[in-house]
Amino acid sequence: MSQPQWWNEVLSLSQSVYLRISSERIITDAVGDTRSLLGRHPEALIGLSPGELKDIRTQLGVAVSECLARREVRPGATWRFEDSAGSYYGLSDGSIVIKLTASLQSNQGILGRLADQLPVMVAYIDREGCFRFNNQAYVDFIGISQEALFGQPVSSVLDAESYAKVWPRFQRAFSGQEVNYEDRISLSDGRTCYFKVNYVPDFLEQDVLGFYAVIQDVTEDRAMIQLLRDIHSSVNRTDISTSEIIDRLLRDALDTLSLQIGLVSRIIDDQYIVKWAASDDGISPGDSFALGDTYCRLMLDTQDVLYTTQASQDARISGHPCYQQFGLEAYIGTPLRLNGEVWGTLNFSSPSPRQAPFTQVEVELVRLIADAVERVITNEAEIEQVRQELDLMADKASRDYLTGLPNRAFLDQHLATLIARQERFSLAVVDIDHFKRVNDTHGHDVGDIAIQWLSSRISECLRDGDIVARTGGEEFVVVMRQASLPAAENVMERVRQYIKAGAVTLQDDSELSITISIGLSEYAQGEAFAELFKRADTALYAAKRAGRDQVCTE
Repeated sequence: MSQPQWWNEVLSLSQSVYLRISSERIITDAVGDTRSLLGRHPEALIGLSPGELKDIRTQLGVAVSECLARREVRPGATWRFEDSAGSYYGLSDGSIVIKLTASLQSNQGILGRLADQLPVMVAYIDREGCFRFNNQAYVDFIGISQEALFGQPVSSVLDAESYAKVWPRFQRAFSGQEVNYEDRISLSDGRTCYFKVNYVPDFLEQDVLGFYAVIQDVTEDRAMIQLLRDIHSSVNRTDISTSEIIDRLLRDALDTLSLQIGLVSRIIDDQYIVKWAASDDGISPGDSFALGDTYCRLMLDTQDVLYTTQASQDARISGHPCYQQFGLEAYIGTPLRLNGEVWGTLNFSSPSPRQAPFTQVEVELVRLIADAVERVITNEAEIEQVRQELDLMADKASRDYLTGLPNRAFLDQHLATLIARQERFSLAVVDIDHFKRVNDTHGHDVGDIAIQWLSSRISECLRDGDIVARTGGEEFVVVMRQASLPAAENVMERVRQYIKAGAVTLQDDSELSITISIGLSEYAQGEAFAELFKRADTALYAAKRAGRDQVCTE
């Protein structure tokens, strides 16, 4: 029996679609404005699996419906479920019906566009470990289109070893746990990166449909911190020569910048003389070139850092004699000055184009290395001054920009030292209660003030030798050396009470009271500090479940 004309008109005007899906997950009927919403006529949908539709609402609708259907214990029972995401109906023959509307499509489009504006990677992963959504940052990083990623297993973008490493974390997310970690992951295209990852389960009442993955590439941060340490180490060496120190600086920078040639030159009149070289391309100390035939001539004219990632496409450089003679595609260089006068240049280059543009951090890194080289070659007596400057730079790289506290990189190194010494210690994870409410009510500026206030208050309560680090957002970690669990519990209870007794003074002189929840654990000999963190995190969640504003131990 055909549908009455008025019903067809209503479906068209409301831009609604009803899909009937059999228990075998095959679309058996489709009515409504399917062309506008799904890009196909109704007849073209019949016989398809919902998985063949590149529509995340349809995919999630099927997942929701299946979760609901599993709850029915009586054969032939009918049911319905409606929420802000959609409408779902179970029919007596075991089939299900999903209702889609243009408003849901519009909302999804808005959410997708918002996700595409985020600087971090976002993906939605279903219970089969397959992609159902990837934002633009993820697509740009992986280099595969959203359409090609849709429905593909996550294993398709990771190598086998890394996938085996993340799958147990997937299982934890599927069980309803929020998962956070930072790890070294290798991709199927051969790249290896450090990622900071957060998995947020997607619940339908008590069931988990999948999870959202929020991913940050922190490879550059890790590399920069390591390079700063290497610079500091090299400059402080007293058992090697100035030439060896500069060679180490050049090679470390080449590894970080992913380039092939590193040079320090001496400029005398119009001559470019190679003083130190880190290169496998036949350039050696003592080689001399006409200054006008080098990119450094252009750099000296700008009197600042000059860089390009593809010289052949750069109008400043493509016709330059250096490009014609050497074909150097990627280049970054800066002047070296002694006593205010140009002494020479520091530059890094490669015959191959650089895939990624130079970041501002990398530009500052080149300036930093140039400063180190200037100091080393000025006078051996000034090495101590270089040590102090690089110590300060390394310290800044290991500190949180907002609070000045040690950051996660410093904390990891500190814990590794304590564990290597087999020293007794306890660790506490501290989290501000209802911090999202503070940001939502007062704004992120007030949230930052609260974080700064809390960092000072915690520091005031600690013993000599204890440290507090900010590890991200509203989370802090306290390490108490030579502290048993009962002693550490006394310290953290004092911290909790001190925070509760105070108040944050805002710019309008009003006050904001906050409380904290604390999870505490004592290091067990032979335990990996990842396991120690896990136990402290478990205790923190116990504190929050128990009502917050308390200390729990694990």
